Amino acid sequence: MKKLYLTLLFNLVFLFTAYSEPLSFREFSSTFKKAKDLFSQSQLNESIQLFDVLVTDSYAQIYPSVYSSRAVVLYYLGRYSEAKTDIDTCISLQPYSLEPILYRSLINSGLGDYEAALDDVNYCLNKNPDWADAYQQRGLIHLNTKNYMEALKDFNEAISKSTSITAANISNRGFALYYLGDLEKAKDDFLYSLTIKENDNVYLCLIDICYKLGQYDDGIKYADTLIKKGSRTEDAIIDRAYIYLVQGYYDYVKSDLDSIENACENLNTFHKLKGIYFILTGDKVFAKEEIDMAYKLNPNDSDILILQKLLTQKKVDVQEILKLRKEDTFIF
Repeated sequence: MKKLYLTLLFNLVFLFTAYSEPLSFREFSSTFKKAKDLFSQSQLNESIQLFDVLVTDSYAQIYPSVYSSRAVVLYYLGRYSEAKTDIDTCISLQPYSLEPILYRSLINSGLGDYEAALDDVNYCLNKNPDWADAYQQRGLIHLNTKNYMEALKDFNEAISKSTSITAANISNRGFALYYLGDLEKAKDDFLYSLTIKENDNVYLCLIDICYKLGQYDDGIKYADTLIKKGSRTEDAIIDRAYIYLVQGYYDYVKSDLDSIENACENLNTFHKLKGIYFILTGDKVFAKEEIDMAYKLNPNDSDILILQKLLTQKKVDVQEILKLRKEDTFIF
């Protein structure tokens, strides 16, 4: 505790001194390196504190990469508007460098301005048509705007031009293949990407692929992996419960539903799943309560109208109900 207190005190003294007096070039350089090291260690809040000091120093005007570096940290903190201000400052000081323009494309994507993001990345590729990172970024833009075929082309270009393949290179291509309906190839990409780096969204997509391909044991295995890790637990349990539903293992479904009820009280997908469970087990009264709750939480869910209609029918089409699986939201 004493050591922690002294560390915090040192940081406060450093920040006060840094704001009060200009840094020497040596201090500026070492602080810049420390800020980047903290970012690489995912210590974003600690990193941004140092960058906040650096951008107030006169050396920042000579070394505008300080602004682009802080912009990247702000982007990962979800502070997109502030990141945009910093990257624009960097570009104004360094107008002929492509890297800040690619960063601006990334930040504009975070802001949802995909048109501006696409303009920037196309500019970069016009200047450097062999830039793997630019193809990767353009692929992400196409993925987010549901232009999946173009996304696939860009991810293939990124992979072919990369000197070092990353998990993101492979998994992003997997997402494009998934949305294009090429599930087997998508699964291959996802499994390969997991040998490089773990990714919760990849596991969730694998569960959905296995559900659609009828590979139920594999789907349960990937759901169990997430649950064991304690990552996206509720999503993984809901996905696993859908697999149990299609297998007719209703006791397992009930056990899964009971285990997350408190955490999912305000989750539309949970109540929809519970409504389907009650329909399939013949309890239309409780099914109606759950479906009404799901509708209240998300009146735009078109599946709810189908379920409400099914409740009025004497004979239930089980296969039609089982198609009403939740749509996963993946983070690219």
